[in-house]
Amino acid sequence: MTHPADQILKSRRDMLCAAAGGLVFSLAISKRAAAASGGLEPPMASAVKYVEHHIIHDGHVVYAREYPGQDPAYVMMHGFPDNLHIYDYVVPYLAKAGRRVVVFDFLGFGQSEKITQKNYPYTFEQQVGDLAAVADALKLDKFVPVGHDAGGPCAINYSIDHPDRIAWLCLMNCYYAESPTLRLPEIIEVFGDPGLKDLAQEFLNTPEMMNWLLTFQDNHFQAKMPPALKDRFTGILRPIVRDNFASGAGPAFRQMTSQVRENVAYNTTRLPDVRKFAPKVTLIWGTEDPYLTPEAADAIAANFPHATVKSVEAGHWLIIDKPEEVARLLLAEA
Repeated sequence: MTHPADQILKSRRDMLCAAAGGLVFSLAISKRAAAASGGLEPPMASAVKYVEHHIIHDGHVVYAREYPGQDPAYVMMHGFPDNLHIYDYVVPYLAKAGRRVVVFDFLGFGQSEKITQKNYPYTFEQQVGDLAAVADALKLDKFVPVGHDAGGPCAINYSIDHPDRIAWLCLMNCYYAESPTLRLPEIIEVFGDPGLKDLAQEFLNTPEMMNWLLTFQDNHFQAKMPPALKDRFTGILRPIVRDNFASGAGPAFRQMTSQVRENVAYNTTRLPDVRKFAPKVTLIWGTEDPYLTPEAADAIAANFPHATVKSVEAGHWLIIDKPEEVARLLLAEA
C-alpha cells in the first residue's frame, strides 16, 4: 500500500517537472562537475542501511533518512546552498559506531518538496518547523541537533525553545547573532541586499551568470585551502551544490538568503534565552573558513553558559574535508 505522503510527493514532483519555475543548469555543467570528482574516494558504505521517511509539515513533504542505532540520535541539518548530502562522508562513521542518525532536507532543498505555490514563503521559522516535524514524526524524545552553516540558527532556536528534548547541541561553522566577527559570503550579500533584488533574480534567471557567481564564490571559499582540500571541494561539494540548484532549489535559496540579516537581528533578541540554555554546547569548527572564522566560533560560544570549541584543520564544509575527525569529535561527546 502506498503511503499518503509518498502519493503527495509523487504528484508534486510531477507538477515540478512540468513547472517553468526554478533554476536549471545545463547538462554540460553537471557533467563537468561530476568529472572533477575523479580520483576521490566515494562515501564509506554504512554498516546500517537507512530508512527513508516522507514527513508532512504544514501540508508539505520533508524528506529524511534515518540510520537506526542507539539514542540519542544525531539530527543533522544543512545550510544553503546545499542539502543532506554534505553529511554523506561523516554519517557512515557514526552509524558504524552504533549511533542513530537522522539527516533531512529543509523544504525547498534536496529531495524535499519544492513548493510550486507562487511566492510560497520559505522562512527560518518554517525551517524550525521542519526540524520539529522530523523530531516528532520519528519520536525523538531527546536528541543532538547538529547545525551547519544556516542550519545553525535553526538548531539553536529549536534547542532554546525545547531544552528538555536536547541531549546536547552541536554547531559547525554557522552564524547566529550580531557580532563584529560576522562576515557573510559575497553570494549571500548579493541575495540578502533588498537593493540588489533585481540583480539577484537576474542571476537565478540566467544559468551562465549564476554559474559564474557560484564559481567566484567557490574560489573565495578555497582561498586558504591546501590542494587536498581543494580537490574535495571541487570533486564532492561543487556537484552537490550544482545538483541542488539543478533540481529546483533556486527559489528557496533566494528567499532564505534575502532574510539572513533579518534573521540575525531576530536571533540577537534571543540572546537572553541563549544565555540561560543549560545543556552543553560543542562547536566543531573548520579553522580554514575565510568567512565564519575561529573568532566567529568563539563569539558564538561566549553566549552559552556551557560551550566548548573543538578546532578542525578544514574549510567551511569540514564534514566533507575531514569526516573521520569530525565523527570522532561527535562520538567523543556522547
